Amino acid sequence: MENVFFLHQIKRTNGTIDKGIVVKGTLEAAKQGYHAYLGAYAYGQNADTDFVSCHITDLLSGGMVLLAETWIKPEETPAE
Repeated sequence: MENVFFLHQIKRTNGTIDKGIVVKGTLEAAKQGYHAYLGAYAYGQNADTDFVSCHITDLLSGGMVLLAETWIKPEETPAE
């Protein structure tokens, strides 16, 4: 049986949650999508996005998470 990889993507922008699962044929393709998604939305790249979660699972491991990261926008502290 050939392995299939699933890229789970979740983000919250302006209070609206967007989610999805992208099917990839190789682990390398899944990793590229993973890094592209995080690079586009996490780490303050999009000022309106305050939560991003992305992880990769596959078919043959029975759903084991192979790679995962969650980013939450830090609370801004008022200037003194």
